[in-house]
Amino acid sequence: KNPVRSVTVSAEKDEIRTGDVLHFDAQALNRSGRSVEDAPVSYTYSGEADYGEFGLPAAGLVTEDGRFVAETAGIYTVTAFSGGYSDQKTVRVVPRDVKQNVKLVGHGLISDVFTGDLWVWAGVGKHEGKDFAATGTVFGNGEAYFWDVTNPDSMLIIDTVTVDARNVNDVKISEDGRVGVISREGASNRKNGFVILDVSDPYNVEILSTFNDDMTGGVHNTFIYENHVYAVNNGRKYDIINIEDPRNPFRVGIFELDTPGHSIHDVWVENGIAYSSNWHDGVVAVDVGGLKFSEKDRSDVQYNPLLMKAGQGSPSDPVKLAEMKDSKGRNHSAFPFLSQSTGNFYIISGDEWFPFGMNNLYQSKPSSPRGGFHFMNFNDPDNPREEATYMAPEVGSHNQWVYNDILLAAFYQGGVRILDISGELLG
Repeated sequence: KNPVRSVTVSAEKDEIRTGDVLHFDAQALNRSGRSVEDAPVSYTYSGEADYGEFGLPAAGLVTEDGRFVAETAGIYTVTAFSGGYSDQKTVRVVPRDVKQNVKLVGHGLISDVFTGDLWVWAGVGKHEGKDFAATGTVFGNGEAYFWDVTNPDSMLIIDTVTVDARNVNDVKISEDGRVGVISREGASNRKNGFVILDVSDPYNVEILSTFNDDMTGGVHNTFIYENHVYAVNNGRKYDIINIEDPRNPFRVGIFELDTPGHSIHDVWVENGIAYSSNWHDGVVAVDVGGLKFSEKDRSDVQYNPLLMKAGQGSPSDPVKLAEMKDSKGRNHSAFPFLSQSTGNFYIISGDEWFPFGMNNLYQSKPSSPRGGFHFMNFNDPDNPREEATYMAPEVGSHNQWVYNDILLAAFYQGGVRILDISGELLG
């Protein structure tokens, strides 16, 4: 027999901004007005957007546990159902109104070749107080350019390093600003790998050594962390190379998945955890010397739940901590994000997708990539879930960077978008 005789639904606010998450609380009540604890409750919504003269359908989302978010401003009605009874509440959604002006102040032009990745760092020693950048090249002749960007309105190329490669896709600089690494693909003798540089004087960059052992397939991306280079090798694994003595590097570890047809595109290391991007295998977090959790540690890193599991891995013995698959096989980048406003921990997964093929890309013609950025909640590393997505349907995502609660999202043909990712994320 159905004990439900009425339903009530409530929320803490009558007005929210677009993108804000509002929690609805629905109660199924019996004849005496008492809560029926095990009664299933479902939610739905209807809405009319504020488009001025025309009342068009509004875009929103309500989850099975009563969380509601709206993408467009307007008037929304959320209805809760249980046992043939219902109740509803109306909420007004207003524009988020967090826009800021962005001004282009400088442009460092390379006109004869495509630019690869870039890295910006602060000068050291006699160059303290200055800012520098390194950029790679794609479909070129093996150049890496070094820039003085102290005055961003007049950026200058101050040195060039040329190596045997068709692509110098990636450039990275050590945290102390003294050692650089550039990747190599397409070398004439197939000795690809990477090149280690002394960048303490960016006006006179010196090649210290090369590392190409078992890297004939090429290195596409790298990362430097605590005197080790994490090098994506042949798109299958990442090798871990000790560069404590940058003139004499040597391999100490390897991390490779064991799934059928596995591949990898990128790796990023923070607080001793390596976050790799693995196409169909999605994002994978690996302990390579993770800061062991301490109850005395009151810094932000303690809120990264992956660090609660870390402490057993090292560069020579990497240990997988968590993962989340990508059923569409588009996972191209991964960036850890600890929300300053909520304390939630995410891995932001970026797509790379060429639905019309890549032939035009190789021929320097428009290739029309697509894709976006996915927010994977890793508060429970054993049960991660995707909670939100940012898509710009007409353009293709490539890379991302986070500072505070702001996402810098880079798109192939869509420039850079600066996104507010504060608060609870949903939709």
